[in-house]
Amino acid sequence: MPGTAPVSSVQMDNTETQGLAADDGDGEANMSIASHIFGTVGGVSGFGDFDSPATVPSDGLLADIEGMRSHSRLSRQEISELRHRLLSNAVPSPSNLPLDFSQLNMNDLHGGNEKREQSEQRRDSLELPGPAIPHWMHNRPYGSLDFIASDRNPEDVGPLGDVAVSSQEQQLLEDVLSVMTGIEGTYITLSKQPPNPDLGLYRTFVVDSSVEKSVQALVQKVLPVCSQYAQLVRFIEDHSEHHKGLVNHALAAALTTLLKDYLLLVLQLESQLRSGVLTLHRLWFYVEKTAPVMDLLASITAEITKTGARGGAVLSLLQARVESLTGCGKLQELAVYLATAAAQPYLDCLAAWISRGHIKDPYAEFMVQSNEQCTDNEDNVDEAADQDDSDDNKEGNVDTYWQWRYTLEPSNTPSFLTSYADLILRTGKYLNVIKQSASGGRAGASSAPLQLRYSPDPEHYSASIETAYAAASKTLLHHLIDDQHLLSRIRSLKQYFLLAQGDFISQLLSMCESELSKPLDDVLPHRLEFLLELALRTSNGAGYQDSIHTVLLPYTLLDQMMRILSIETTEEQEHRQALSRLDLTGIEGFSLSCSVPWPASLVLDTRTLFCYRMLFRHLFYCKHVERQLCKVWLSNQACKGLPMSTRRSYTAAFLLRHRMLAFMQNIEYYMMFEVIERHWHQFLADMNKVESVDELLQHQSHFLDKCMKDGLLTTPDLLRTLTKIIGICASFASFILRSQKIQEGAELSPTGEDDLEAQKANPAYEETVPSASESFEQTIARYDIQFNGMLVTLMDKVADLGRQDYTDAIINILYRLDFNKYYSSRDDALTNLGECSMQAAPVDDHEQDGNGAAGSSVQG
Repeated sequence: MPGTAPVSSVQMDNTETQGLAADDGDGEANMSIASHIFGTVGGVSGFGDFDSPATVPSDGLLADIEGMRSHSRLSRQEISELRHRLLSNAVPSPSNLPLDFSQLNMNDLHGGNEKREQSEQRRDSLELPGPAIPHWMHNRPYGSLDFIASDRNPEDVGPLGDVAVSSQEQQLLEDVLSVMTGIEGTYITLSKQPPNPDLGLYRTFVVDSSVEKSVQALVQKVLPVCSQYAQLVRFIEDHSEHHKGLVNHALAAALTTLLKDYLLLVLQLESQLRSGVLTLHRLWFYVEKTAPVMDLLASITAEITKTGARGGAVLSLLQARVESLTGCGKLQELAVYLATAAAQPYLDCLAAWISRGHIKDPYAEFMVQSNEQCTDNEDNVDEAADQDDSDDNKEGNVDTYWQWRYTLEPSNTPSFLTSYADLILRTGKYLNVIKQSASGGRAGASSAPLQLRYSPDPEHYSASIETAYAAASKTLLHHLIDDQHLLSRIRSLKQYFLLAQGDFISQLLSMCESELSKPLDDVLPHRLEFLLELALRTSNGAGYQDSIHTVLLPYTLLDQMMRILSIETTEEQEHRQALSRLDLTGIEGFSLSCSVPWPASLVLDTRTLFCYRMLFRHLFYCKHVERQLCKVWLSNQACKGLPMSTRRSYTAAFLLRHRMLAFMQNIEYYMMFEVIERHWHQFLADMNKVESVDELLQHQSHFLDKCMKDGLLTTPDLLRTLTKIIGICASFASFILRSQKIQEGAELSPTGEDDLEAQKANPAYEETVPSASESFEQTIARYDIQFNGMLVTLMDKVADLGRQDYTDAIINILYRLDFNKYYSSRDDALTNLGECSMQAAPVDDHEQDGNGAAGSSVQG
């Protein structure tokens, strides 16, 4: 029939097979769908009515025509006319056509070709993974099993309503079977209106309006199945492209298997049509059972197409559909079948990750993503790091590399694996640590390949994942402890950072004290590094001396802790803005750093080393103040040669120095023995029973957290009060040591001009120097009031903290500082003095500069 669109070779092969499988018959009942289409395309009487263009006949074809003269019943004249008609209707061969002929009317031949081209351009711009689809695949619409839009003129076909109802039904049966296989019928055609997005972009059809209403109603019942078939075919073709991913490929393959049964049903219906026993009622009887299945499959594919889901997102969608079909019997089994088939490539990738630490994910579908560019970024950051913070940057870069080398992609995490996501990530990471370490001989992988299969129950995966995790964690633990000597490294940190090595800290203070008394900007880092190395070599250390280095930080311990504790609070921005106003001495900014090699840095990471560093700064400064008070005691010995009447004027200073020294020694004893040693022994006991890396990390974190908490570093009020008391003690010692004479020009402690200039650079210098109207006795009395008041305030806050969160170690401070009830007997008076001292302490102005900067997070 003129103007009818041709049919794809795939469709013709399919319908020919259906025709061959049908029973033999006579008349129209013996015609298959393929023969009907062939009759529509070329079933005209004679070639004179063939209006579509033809190519030039080949020489072989003309020879065959010549050979027909001796075998055909046609006369010589009829064969000559046939040859003349073929040559007269021919057009130039494709090799002689214009260059753009291959694209001529392609959009008219296939309604979705333009959409395919746009999708291809979008794919090229996004650089999607996988090989590109050849252009000729999109320029050949007849390679699709979906409907092909034709330029058929409806006026070429007369109204079907003009014939009898039985004939209408017979013709519509043929059209329905054609439409059920993606072939447009004669009286059932594609709708020219665009698809409705609310209906899932399903194709719609138009039935000849002249058909009898009852017959048309039966046809309308079957047409949704045809739309759903078209949706499935379109999904299979679109999602079989490489960049759609392995999950979509597996799902498309499973749908193809199901469509074979659907096409077998159509074949059986055609067989009945040829036998003359098929009616529309019988057709609907058979199709009605298939309709829910087709609706389920089409709705799943439509949702995946609408959301653009890939990988784990597709599995989450299928899992939700399986759960929603609980109690639906066969439909749920069908959904489980699809989920099982689609999940297998994903679960194979999961098995490779948790058993070998390997990611085989060519289309970026897996829940764990590998970011290989982190190595290059690490080198760039190291080059840009400042000299003072080089060790911090290196530690931070290792943590950043380990944190971002393998990351979770939430959108690719199936809903049935969400609860195991962190466990899965760590399992593969641990295996990669073992492979990347020097002694990578520990395979860490399962001896037998791990096999995972889909199950709607999330608990089904628990045993496999936890077993793989336990094996990887245990292997890494033995590697860290046996090969990397992790416990020895932790003991060395305790020796140097927690001042367990007494001779080391004494020599370090003796060698570096003169250099650290200078302003921070005047301290020479290379000189400090040399003095540190000398102190390490001359002390009986625990090894790993080469990994210890000095660092000068532009903030005090109080600033550092307040910056951490006030993160994401209203005080953070205020502390950050005030940070630039700090003016410190070297002793206030001095700290140690430690370089830890990989993979020991997995346990001794930046956060862990920061905790060790903060504990060291607190203990180191307390030791420094204690040494200063001991120097005051030495200077006081010069007064022994003075007359008794003269020495009495210094009694108050001697008593205050004694109370301050007792306070500093009690605080150090509390920190060293009642906090650090107590928790250290518990930490060692836990380490002897550890069975996984997670337990090791947990015990390490617990040890440092308890030391920080019981050491009063994590409570802002207590830390601020303790810092002020230590500042008062340091200010008092500085005042006494700077005093040039006691009674009749006697020097308590002569200091050089260089030291005097360094002391003047301290922001607290002006506060510690008595004014012209203030005598020596009045200055000592002021220090006494401030010290007693702040000490009582500290004990009150410790007591309040003990009532809120009782801790034996913290309560022991009260018994040590007030063992003879001296302060508690004067509680009321000293409490009032303490409230005044909070405003009048000599370090207040300095703390306004330093503490005001507290709040921003510490940068590694």
